[in-house]
Amino acid sequence: MLNVSQRDLAAAMEETDRIGAGMIRGALTPEAQHRLVPVLESAAFERAPERVGDVRQDFDLMVIKLGLAPTVPDVSAILDLAEEYAALLRALSLDEPWLADFVPTDIRVQRYVRGVAGISSHRDSQRFIKVISVFSLGSPAEFRLCRDRRGSPLRRYQLNSGDLLLLRAPGFADRPSAGPLHSVSGPAGEVRYSITLRMEQPVATGTAS
Repeated sequence: MLNVSQRDLAAAMEETDRIGAGMIRGALTPEAQHRLVPVLESAAFERAPERVGDVRQDFDLMVIKLGLAPTVPDVSAILDLAEEYAALLRALSLDEPWLADFVPTDIRVQRYVRGVAGISSHRDSQRFIKVISVFSLGSPAEFRLCRDRRGSPLRRYQLNSGDLLLLRAPGFADRPSAGPLHSVSGPAGEVRYSITLRMEQPVATGTAS
């Protein structure tokens, strides 16, 4: 499903380390896009909360938790993507040992339709660790690395169908730093989907006394 070499991924990880985000253009093969889009078109989305704290959200959401019974009729294509991508990341562990145990435990699919505002400047929750990976499908949209909560842009990227965006998260390169402030616009055309793969912080278990 992926058109990503180890060299491509290593370069994107280096850029993510440097500035907080990295891009791989055309990371999804055309065949993968043709397989994924019909699944997403027929999936049942729910409206995301309009606000989470100060963050404004304008999109539909579907959450897939690995290890739990799926609530989506056919998620095999999404799970195949997650498995292939995780194996590619773990293959970098010779040079990046912190990736050796990477498993995407939280998959979120967002649907942005024409006219929505997207999501305002925010950081991803610190319960998501190492690296956050976002595959974009459908209409283009603008991703911005932000200077502040008002959304003043530091860098702008156009996300096209098939592109992969990486975001630094706590634990990236074994460092505790939080991920970057960022925002995403609504789509330029009819609809855009994003498939976001995240690894959750392991839950600490106490010992019985």
